[in-house]
Amino acid sequence: MKTSPKLAVLAAISAAAIALTGCGAPSAAQEGDDGNKKIAVLLYSQSFEFMVALGQGVKDKAEELGVEVTILDAKGDSNTQISQIQDQLAQGVDGIVLSPNNSAELVPGVQMIHDAGKTVTTVDSVIPGDIADAAVAFDNEKAGKLGAEALAKLMGNKGTVLEYQGAKGAYHATLRGKGFTEGIKQSPDIKVIGRDAQWTADNALSLTVDNFTADSSINGLFSHNDEMVRGIVSGLSQINKDAPVGAANHIPLVGVDGTPLALDRIRKGIQDATMDQNPFEMGALALQAQVDLLDGKQVPKMQLTDTKLITKENVDDPTLWGNIFKD
Repeated sequence: MKTSPKLAVLAAISAAAIALTGCGAPSAAQEGDDGNKKIAVLLYSQSFEFMVALGQGVKDKAEELGVEVTILDAKGDSNTQISQIQDQLAQGVDGIVLSPNNSAELVPGVQMIHDAGKTVTTVDSVIPGDIADAAVAFDNEKAGKLGAEALAKLMGNKGTVLEYQGAKGAYHATLRGKGFTEGIKQSPDIKVIGRDAQWTADNALSLTVDNFTADSSINGLFSHNDEMVRGIVSGLSQINKDAPVGAANHIPLVGVDGTPLALDRIRKGIQDATMDQNPFEMGALALQAQVDLLDGKQVPKMQLTDTKLITKENVDDPTLWGNIFKD
């Protein structure tokens, strides 16, 4: 994806300003007057429970490590994240943890951080070109593969799957789709219909209605995230295909993320399973990586958090983030 002209201009202006004001800045951390490291944590949007929980994971780890964090919400706007990077660098922050709104559009932001002599750790998504100093992400590919295997079993290893994909070309969608394809091909009697649902429940609803109307053989559903499952469930209700888990005409449904709502749906027999993606762990790992960078320690370029299948058998596990999270 190309960077927008507006972002390119802003990035150039910001980089120039930093170059003028930051000449000779040391690469080592410059601690604040109170001796604590100051780290800016820039989240792409806190309108999702997952991102709120990730921020909480950062706060908890910051208290443990004795560092100061400033958590900012970009509200889903790459221009805002670029401006936040510029502002935090101007305020003398020691390092930055960045959850990119759009990976390609935040390349200039990472370059600005490096031009200012600072380090950056990305979390959840990555930046093209492997240019961040460290990254913490979810094992999206494994989640897709395990989800496919679970769904195939629920379908009796035959039939047609409707795959609700995240935004085309997006980091998470690409890897989850790759893993799903790998897992489902172990069941050669299953056909896959892939549809770009752009991560949204509204799109998932319309795709559910349209695709079931066009193909009555669909007997399995896989969603790249649990947010889209809301729309899937509504769509199934509209076309009278919403038989609960255990009913003879139930259509198996597997998602990814392990959100509180997904766990409730599993308990109620609406959704069969989901894949756990722990944001508390991701936030803590990202902050630890950034602190280690500031301390001059060796940090892995990429750390992947693990996943596991959540079903009715383990949905009440108190260690699941969806059971820990409190809005």
